[in-house]
Amino acid sequence: MSYTIAIDVGGTCTDCVVVDEAGVMTVAKAFSTPPDFSAGMLNALRVATHELGMSLDELLRSTPLFLHSTTVAENAIVDGTLCKGGLLVTRGFEDTLYMTRGGYGRWSGLTEEDKKNVIDTDKPPPVIPFAMIKGIKERTDYRGRVLASPSEPEVEEAIRSLMENGAEAIGVCFLWSFRNPENEQLAEDTAKKIHPDLFVTRSSVLAPINGEYERTSAVALNVCLGPIISRYLANLRQRLQEHGFQGAMLVMQAHGGLLTVDDAPARSLGMVESGPVGGLVGSKALGASLGFDNILATDMGGTTFKSGVIRGGSIEYQREPMVARYHYALHKMDVVSIGLAGGSIISLDPRTGMPKVGPRSAGAFPGPVCYGFAGQEPTITDVDLILGYLTPRFFLGGRAGLDRERAWHAFESTIAEPLDMETVEAAGAVYRLANSLIYDLLHRETVEKGLDPREYALFAYGGTAGMHMAAIAPDLGVKAIVIPHSASVHGAFGLVSADVVYEDIATLTLKLPVDPDEVNAVFAQLTERVVERLSLAGFERERVVFQRSVDMRYSRQVHVINTSIEGQEPMAEGNLERLGARFEAIYAERYGKESGYREAGIEMVSFVLRGIARLRKPELTRMEPAGHDPAAAYVESREVYVPKLRRLVEVACYDFVELVPGNQIEGPSVIWTPVTTVVVDAGQRALCDRYKNIVITW
Repeated sequence: MSYTIAIDVGGTCTDCVVVDEAGVMTVAKAFSTPPDFSAGMLNALRVATHELGMSLDELLRSTPLFLHSTTVAENAIVDGTLCKGGLLVTRGFEDTLYMTRGGYGRWSGLTEEDKKNVIDTDKPPPVIPFAMIKGIKERTDYRGRVLASPSEPEVEEAIRSLMENGAEAIGVCFLWSFRNPENEQLAEDTAKKIHPDLFVTRSSVLAPINGEYERTSAVALNVCLGPIISRYLANLRQRLQEHGFQGAMLVMQAHGGLLTVDDAPARSLGMVESGPVGGLVGSKALGASLGFDNILATDMGGTTFKSGVIRGGSIEYQREPMVARYHYALHKMDVVSIGLAGGSIISLDPRTGMPKVGPRSAGAFPGPVCYGFAGQEPTITDVDLILGYLTPRFFLGGRAGLDRERAWHAFESTIAEPLDMETVEAAGAVYRLANSLIYDLLHRETVEKGLDPREYALFAYGGTAGMHMAAIAPDLGVKAIVIPHSASVHGAFGLVSADVVYEDIATLTLKLPVDPDEVNAVFAQLTERVVERLSLAGFERERVVFQRSVDMRYSRQVHVINTSIEGQEPMAEGNLERLGARFEAIYAERYGKESGYREAGIEMVSFVLRGIARLRKPELTRMEPAGHDPAAAYVESREVYVPKLRRLVEVACYDFVELVPGNQIEGPSVIWTPVTTVVVDAGQRALCDRYKNIVITW
């Protein structure tokens, strides 16, 4: 028997999915262990091997494919623990990182509350300080013509100076290099002559698109992440090999595809939010099996609440995403987040005296008060325990104790008593406050963007989501809640649903109508580069399928819309006409009818090619229904807080492991699983479906 292992390392917990040849899935979970996350990963694997009845070495020796996503990249950015990098830019443009996008940089990424305090707003500190940025005398024009080549001695002197000042890696971002990378290539070659193993990032490789600040920001972030990710992945591979692993290791990227472990460090920035993206990919795959192509995917774990929209079976991409207030140029699946989850710390606003949830998180350590580690401040997990949803018997499969008395005392003394409220009353108020913040985000991502939630199913995963979504979904208007069988390890499940993807971009402005041969020539060049990279990674062209798209806009506009090209055949006049019509349809749908401006003309500004090497996917185990009565899974009745009634009520609690397909559970009730808890509100019904997902309707 051979296995595929998928591990998603989060800020609080590490999730594990092991799938055998028959498609049988074993899930496991353990606390994350920063700064050495490999220890938590091995702990999660040991939990899985216990379920499988085998040793860790036996499992890893039988694993040809190991898939991985991690929070390490965004943690380094958010926590300010990036390595020291140096940056080469065109002389005269050393201030790009400081300028950002002007005034927009002062408030982008701030909460609505923080934006109101204008006097306290400021631009984020540059990832690379001015002293570590060197201007090089060189110039390429907007057509890609080299007007001035850099002097090799000048480049060498700049690089040596940066390294003497502690630079572990070097970035190169010259003007218009996305039209002609010649000058950047010379700078990289010079750096490699000085130090062959030096980590170097070129903007013409990482982010070959227009937008000077975002392109420079991407290079700076990647440079300061690269050595960290390189060491992290090397350590991870070594720890696995110590236990007999000799298979291939693939790493998730934010564009929704996997890269080899050798290629991933060069795109370290692409690992930002790779875990939430895995959840989106998994939701798309699961939705296809269940017949849902419109999905509102929500992930609530220990640190953040994440959401993404799957529309008509497709996931939208961001062209200029943001992390920790830094915009950068890199294609990324559209995931939005707020600092609200199980580990979010509850406090009282010093100005108003009202409760405040997040964005600070207790993480895995010191953790929530109830964990009994070093946490002193109450969190959402402590509130969920006070309200009766959690129990030590089932939490993390019964392997982790929960101290309700300790959580009660901490919440009572710091929140309830200052508010002059009973403890359960105050906990219920905080629970509703957290839910209202989630509702606001989901409403903004659907209704305020012209989407009708009634056409969507809400997929709720992550260790905390199942305790909150039942109270939110009916008001939002979605047609059902789906708690996946993979539940709190759904990000890891998404890894086994993904393929290897290498993406390349060419930036060139062409105005419709245009000679199809010009477009075909651009894609031919991209195809050659993508095929070469896939071949070096061990994937021959016969295994590769291509997806083409174009970033389009009305002339003189700034924002673009990525528009897909259907089929694989070369472009002809008819294809281009349909492409233009598709762009206008998407534009009207997004911004309203009659909002288009065809008279201005339509421009194609970037051409995107995704080379996809399909991996073998495990088929979900489908079971036959065995009756409605869930009595065999009944555990006990206990008092829990019922959201709809806003008070404690004695309800039936069930063991998910003992449920069988076809079982129906009336709310209010609670379902305990080894990796999450599901709350079914009053007036709702939970169904265990053929794949052992929990589907809640009302």
